[in-house]
Amino acid sequence: MRCIFSTSSNPYFNLATEDFFLKNSDEEHFLIYINEPCIVVGKHQNLLAEINIRFALENNIKLARRISGGGTVYQDSNNLNFSFIHNCNNLEKLNFKKFTYPVFEALKNMGLEVEFSERNDLLIESKKISGNAMHIFKNRVLSHGTLLFNANLSQLSAALKNSPQRYIDKSIKSVRSKVTNLSNYTDNGLSMSTFAKSIFENITHKYVNANQLPLSDQEIQSILKMATEKYETWDWIYGYSPRYLFQNSFELSDLEIKFEFQVEKGIIRSQNSNIDLTRFPVYHHAFEILTGVQHDPQIIYELLEKNSIINSSPTFNIKEFCNNLF
Repeated sequence: MRCIFSTSSNPYFNLATEDFFLKNSDEEHFLIYINEPCIVVGKHQNLLAEINIRFALENNIKLARRISGGGTVYQDSNNLNFSFIHNCNNLEKLNFKKFTYPVFEALKNMGLEVEFSERNDLLIESKKISGNAMHIFKNRVLSHGTLLFNANLSQLSAALKNSPQRYIDKSIKSVRSKVTNLSNYTDNGLSMSTFAKSIFENITHKYVNANQLPLSDQEIQSILKMATEKYETWDWIYGYSPRYLFQNSFELSDLEIKFEFQVEKGIIRSQNSNIDLTRFPVYHHAFEILTGVQHDPQIIYELLEKNSIINSSPTFNIKEFCNNLF
């Protein structure tokens, strides 16, 4: 088994590393990495329905999508990610517990009283410290998960605070759980770096054929290419969300304005509202020009900001209008 401790904190590079070795190698792999602040949604999730998009953008939190299913996770420099890539001849016997067990054992070896939940998450005192997900490619399996060591839980909560009732779709929904940090149960002074090294060494020593081999220059270039052409793209992060209907309302003068967007591949294909063209021509125009536009706060804001009709209106507040669109 090849064991890799990634030196990159870029979530797109690390997600691409998993993808690359899953599909371009016959060797089994164990990988750990620590990302800079980011939100990672499952492959089949509606990005905007899962997160607080305004909070994420205002706090420079990167948005990403992985190839495995499951729910949305917030990560920062005090969250550890682990990945296992195994060859498996009998895919019917796959289970999360089997692949997460080495992590469970490593935590136990560190004196941590962890246990499995019914969903095969890892818990301490009934609070979640690790979730995991899986992706199958031919006869190979990627099983990966997170370990909350000393993550910013207030930021985690704010980043994942969403308004799911506004989005009508058939996407996979996240199951919210009470979470805690492992650092609350370790000796004072244990750093994230020391914790990560301990997990890596515990698991690496478990495999007789473990081979600690860093990425080659050629592998890095291939992974960077995949990160650029797939994981960093708008089409993958936003556009891969399933088709959905977005509905919302807001007060305008003495009226309640109701509207909806039909969104497919991240694009607003059609919009409908009860806006009165005679009373509110600028708002009517604002809704009209959104057809065919990406359902993305930054893109819509820039579009409205550059529009001469909207810019010439002293009563139209672009930021307030945009806040209602997500």
